[in-house]
Amino acid sequence: MQIVKHNNKAFTLVEMLVAITILTIGMLAALEGLVLYMQQNLNSLSRDESVRIAEQKMNELRNLSYTSITSGSSTIKRKIKRFEKNFAVTWTVTNLSSNSVSIEVTVKWTIMNKEWSHAVRSIVSRG
Repeated sequence: MQIVKHNNKAFTLVEMLVAITILTIGMLAALEGLVLYMQQNLNSLSRDESVRIAEQKMNELRNLSYTSITSGSSTIKRKIKRFEKNFAVTWTVTNLSSNSVSIEVTVKWTIMNKEWSHAVRSIVSRG
């Protein structure tokens, strides 16, 4: 009589299904992390651009003559990576005294249906 030895070193179907399930869960977690990274990166780039826009507008207002500084608003479109973003810019002028005004420039933008804003303030004196 011959003795047959079985080689039990192969994977069973159940082991393969468990391995595929674990691998799939890991890949989905990595994909979620990638999406979160891209959202945070776009938000950071948008925040940096809003700072540039606010500083640029503040410099424009500071270079005007004292009597021609007035409140207002505008919309600025900027390209960030491959996306077009609209930034709503408002500037408010408040009289502090007969010789000085406070200027506040606020830049707002929206990412993923959430509104973000950045504001800068300065005081301009006559003279």
